[in-house]
Amino acid sequence: MMNKKTTFYLVFVTLLALLLNLGVALYILDLGSFLKLFDVSVELFISLIILVAILGAAISFIFSEMIACFMLGVTLIKLPSTYLEKWLFTSVERQSRQLGIVMPQIGVFYASDLNAFTTGRGQRHAMFAVSSGLLESLDQDELEAVIGHELAHIENGDMVSLAISQGIIVSLTELPARLFGFIIDSFIFRGRSQGGIAYLSVYWFCMLLMGLLPHFIVMWFSRQREYSADKTSALLNGGEKMISALQRLSNSNQHPLFLKQITAFGLTSAVLEGLVGDIGKYKTIFSSHPPLYKRIHVIQKHGLE
Repeated sequence: MMNKKTTFYLVFVTLLALLLNLGVALYILDLGSFLKLFDVSVELFISLIILVAILGAAISFIFSEMIACFMLGVTLIKLPSTYLEKWLFTSVERQSRQLGIVMPQIGVFYASDLNAFTTGRGQRHAMFAVSSGLLESLDQDELEAVIGHELAHIENGDMVSLAISQGIIVSLTELPARLFGFIIDSFIFRGRSQGGIAYLSVYWFCMLLMGLLPHFIVMWFSRQREYSADKTSALLNGGEKMISALQRLSNSNQHPLFLKQITAFGLTSAVLEGLVGDIGKYKTIFSSHPPLYKRIHVIQKHGLE
């Protein structure tokens, strides 16, 4: 069952962290003085930003499935025709029934990357999609484990929590950062730089300043939900299948993209990982998923193998 309290707490803490960061940015950049030049009060500015955050969260929540389908070219399977499609439907149906959730829509997108994800507005309006690369690379036992992992996200309501939080992060980092850059650029350079070094410097500074703390919070939550989904799949299908799937992904030349969320973060893991480079354990805190070896260790530690 969807954990509504968990969703509320995650969204509340994320919003609180973003507003705190927004206040710090206003203070450090002395944006109040700049806003007065445009006859805009700080209160009105913050109110507009919060309104945009709410709209951003709503859009991310309502259109998450449409966005994912558009980005990856997902084709929904209405009537399975091939042996693999029929097997996929049977496995998803069985595990959905075991979890007590409505069977989600099933989609396939053609990509060599090892990728699978769930999205949607809730348990009754969910979609499970898998890449052709994953279907071709994993055996049926391993695919069952991946399916169970993704369906666990539907049962827990993880996709709803993350979609709303990500929508808030995008709204409360991207828009303010661009506005701050425009205001300061207009005041100092009278707009002559036209999105040049002044604008970009302020933009990226604000993105880091406002996105860092909430990003850590959402990433931490996401990593905990991955452990939980692994456990659920191990209980449904057997820990050895989940471990085998994780080992196959860790040994694959294709990066296991099913371990990344489809919805974009305001300050993405890719950007942060690029900034810190390969620095071992410190890189993990910027990621939405724990390292594969840690996930395998947790399954073994709980005796689920």
